[in-house]
Amino acid sequence: MTDDNGNNESSDRRDLGNVLRECHEKEAFNFALFQHNPSAITVVDREGKVVKSNLARRHAHDSLPELGRVLFSGDSECDIIMKSELKKTLEQNVVREVSDVRSGGHIFAYTLAPFTHGAIVIRQDITEHKRAEAQLVQAQKLAALGTLVSGVAHEVSNPNNVMLLSLKTIRRITDDLLPVLDEHKEKEGDFDLGIGPYSEIREDIPEMVASCYRAAERINRLVSDLKNYARKEDGEVRDLFDVNAVVQGASELMNSTISKATHHFSVTCADDLPPVKGAARRIEQVVINLLSNACQAVPNQDCAISLSTAYNPAANEVHIMVQDEGVGIPPEAVSQITDPFFTTKHDTGGTGLGLSISRQIVETHGGALVFSSAGGRGTLVTIALPVPRGSEEETA
Repeated sequence: MTDDNGNNESSDRRDLGNVLRECHEKEAFNFALFQHNPSAITVVDREGKVVKSNLARRHAHDSLPELGRVLFSGDSECDIIMKSELKKTLEQNVVREVSDVRSGGHIFAYTLAPFTHGAIVIRQDITEHKRAEAQLVQAQKLAALGTLVSGVAHEVSNPNNVMLLSLKTIRRITDDLLPVLDEHKEKEGDFDLGIGPYSEIREDIPEMVASCYRAAERINRLVSDLKNYARKEDGEVRDLFDVNAVVQGASELMNSTISKATHHFSVTCADDLPPVKGAARRIEQVVINLLSNACQAVPNQDCAISLSTAYNPAANEVHIMVQDEGVGIPPEAVSQITDPFFTTKHDTGGTGLGLSISRQIVETHGGALVFSSAGGRGTLVTIALPVPRGSEEETA
């Protein structure tokens, strides 16, 4: 059929039908692309009010923005920043990209694109990406540490070895000298040694020399552990040792630091603990590190610190617990506290390596380092060490 002008009406209808079908297909495609995009997309009008949004927020267990309400209407830092950015987008008619916006424990990147009737706001959760970047930075730091540590270890070990040799000699001299001084005191009476009467410091002299020697040995162990950490090597740990003896030794080494930090320090050792297998001095190093952290955490000397041991027969583990009434660990930091270079003590020179090395030492013993803390209400750290088969029966 043709009209008065000779046009084919049926052909025009077919062309119109094709155009409508293509429009419906494009509309369906655009709807699917919008609705099922993994990025949260929100369309707002010129006043910043929500016109529509896709389902990405729901999949992320995030509430959908309410239709008709201003998108960024809250008083949070995120809303304040994004409200300003959206205003600039609408006024300047330019695409804006905003990254590292933090909200609800997540990190977001926003893209704001203007169009005739408003703007399209695209939000992407980049939290995992940022964590991966941080891990890469840490890996690079560790690589640099591996390069530097051998030189540092050499510079520290050489003078420290001189001190160890000298202290051995001084200890032998002291052992021979004290009887002579005792005899002199009996014959001539008490005398002054520059820091006080001989009679008052006589019993302290051997312990002062022994403490210096133990401290120099500890420096050597720390350097060795740092080198092992940088190389990611697992040391062989095969000897059975008494955990209570380790705990007592660590508390004695830390006695001076602890007495300055608190007036309420207690040590409670469980009876008949089964021995564990490993390197006693390395576990002692971990306990010393935890005690040192506890001393730094307590705000005054009225806050208590306790050190205790226990046997958990259900898990067949020996536990060493260090508890303090200090400032605690922020909830968001608990999961990262043993990560290399993560520290809450940047202002006081913390490196973030102490707990990381401690965790590695405990894990090479087949154990675990567990933290329990509520911000402002103290911290409990538990070293859980497995008991070798048969050892628990010997002490039963």
